[in-house]
Amino acid sequence: MKPSLRAVARRLCWSALATSAIATAGGAVTTPGALGAEAGVNVGGGTAAEVSDIRTLATHWVRMFVAWPELEPSRGNYNALWFAAYERLHRELPAGTKVILDVVDTPSWETGSSDRHAPPASAQDYAAFVAGLAQRLSGRVTAYEIWNEEDEPRWWTGAPDPGSYAQLLRASYPAIKAADPNAQVILGGLTGNDYAFVEGVYAAGGKGFFDAVGVHTDTACDILSPYDFLRGPDNRMIPDSFLAYREVRAVMLANGDDKPVWMTEASWRTTSAVCSEGAWAGQKPEGVTPEQQATYLSQAYHCLAQDPYVQVALWFPLLDERGIVSGLVRTNGSRKPAFASMRSYVQNGDQLHESCGVFTGPRINVLSPANKITYSGPLPIHVTATSSVGVFRITLRVDGKLIRNFGEHTYPTTLSGVLTWQGAKHIALGRHTLAFLAYDKQRNVSETSITINHVAASRSGSSHSKAHGGSRTASGSHRHHASKRHRARKHKRRHRRH
Repeated sequence: MKPSLRAVARRLCWSALATSAIATAGGAVTTPGALGAEAGVNVGGGTAAEVSDIRTLATHWVRMFVAWPELEPSRGNYNALWFAAYERLHRELPAGTKVILDVVDTPSWETGSSDRHAPPASAQDYAAFVAGLAQRLSGRVTAYEIWNEEDEPRWWTGAPDPGSYAQLLRASYPAIKAADPNAQVILGGLTGNDYAFVEGVYAAGGKGFFDAVGVHTDTACDILSPYDFLRGPDNRMIPDSFLAYREVRAVMLANGDDKPVWMTEASWRTTSAVCSEGAWAGQKPEGVTPEQQATYLSQAYHCLAQDPYVQVALWFPLLDERGIVSGLVRTNGSRKPAFASMRSYVQNGDQLHESCGVFTGPRINVLSPANKITYSGPLPIHVTATSSVGVFRITLRVDGKLIRNFGEHTYPTTLSGVLTWQGAKHIALGRHTLAFLAYDKQRNVSETSITINHVAASRSGSSHSKAHGGSRTASGSHRHHASKRHRARKHKRRHRRH
């Protein structure tokens, strides 16, 4: 959930003008001691308190929203107060701070609609406005983000519409570059890691019209660690998973695009309330404890440090406000534990050494039958699977065909599957492949297989099955009876000759 963009723009206009002067910033931005994404924060109005907290954090980046209707309320008439406020804020920020402006919304004079979230009637109108910003603020803005969560109907009426959005990119990119060649153009931060939308943008001809892809991982009611994820039916991580930015990157590479990913929003809410939105409304907590939030922040930057193509990662927001409780600072000015975690990351870099998620399937142990077994009749099967994140399912297959699934919704660390497989006596005689697949809670899969040899049952009804531990005994008994019959036939032949 985002704050009112109208309110953000107004705060930027007035707060920086109305507050007393803030001491001029000095000193260079602290460089992390370990490679990783450069850290930053999202701010509202750029108040004195926010600037003070940014100084303490020594983060590298600041992101703020720019609402087009507020800056150009009528065609060609610009809000001078906003520009004055921005110039002052830029002077007050710590030296070397890089600024991202996220340009959103459309004025009614452009669309003929009162819906601020309606896409521009003309992509060229939007491009001209952003280019005007880039020209006026050249050298004082590092990057322009083209819209915000344009894949979500709440912010882009009629979304998802990657084709129309690609047109906005195609118009804005050359216009911004002409006004400020050094400015970066960011594909607007997507709801979650919406790689399907990115695929649509590429299909619509958006390649080459952005310098980085923006993603947002501050999804509603997210209480999972950055290390946790789920896979969808296509075996890709679902977009709401923190680590699904890797799926976005995979889409980019599949389209021959080696550009970076910028995580322009990341956070977890600190609340004990019950989730009130989305598919999980009323079924799970809305947030985590302040201590968990601090841990998750460190884990998030730890994961990003392993993927150098994620160049920038900004927390949303710096300060809690009007129901948004995912900030590093509470509304009363007190700092949450995550504030210290952020400061530690900026000063010392990634200090964690643990695995960022589990990407290998469960360990499978086939207790029976033995590999290369020869059997006839039913076949006893006993298999276990073990995973630190919990086991979701064990699947048995013969020659690729399903035999049975074993599963527990509680995701036990070890799951067992026990079966006397009656169908084993009905498959064709000869060798077959018996496969065991195990899935963990995150749908990682592992597989092992053995060979089984189905033979016809003996006339005496004995079973050739090492699984019963009696294959040798059954074979020996068969040879013993055959020998007795052979001796009897020889005795009869002798008797006839005499």
